[in-house]
Amino acid sequence: MSTGADDYAQDAVDAARIAASGRPSDDPIYWATPQEALARFFGKYAVFHGRASRSEFWWAYALNVVVFLVAGIAVEMAVAVAGPSAASPTPASIVIGVVFAAYVLAALIPTIAVFVRRLHDANLAGWWFLLTLVPFAGPVIAVIFGILPRRGYGKRFDRG
Repeated sequence: MSTGADDYAQDAVDAARIAASGRPSDDPIYWATPQEALARFFGKYAVFHGRASRSEFWWAYALNVVVFLVAGIAVEMAVAVAGPSAASPTPASIVIGVVFAAYVLAALIPTIAVFVRRLHDANLAGWWFLLTLVPFAGPVIAVIFGILPRRGYGKRFDRG
């Protein structure tokens, strides 16, 4: 696989073609902007075929990390504002927890789908995702899978 200037130019042409088509494509958008990546993250909600570029995967991953951190900080702030003598959990922390749980449930399927498509871009079957469920090692495995380079043979996972 070549990573020369011709590949980057073709990536830009492909991204423009996909954006102009107005419909989700099986082709990954290499060098996707956050807006493109998150639009595909939610737009291809439960699409497990096709491929996703590293940028599509990592922007979705970053969104999930930010939501997790914001929810954690918000709960801690709600508990701190209530004071040490307040009953635990506080009403505010319960509301934050319910909103966070709703986000987790809403983002669970697209997160798995973008991960499977990322594996396809690296020419691996989506079933490799199950390795991320291994206790303690799962997050490390997910990061390793997320940084794998694209492989041309991954096109076999595209439809049509």
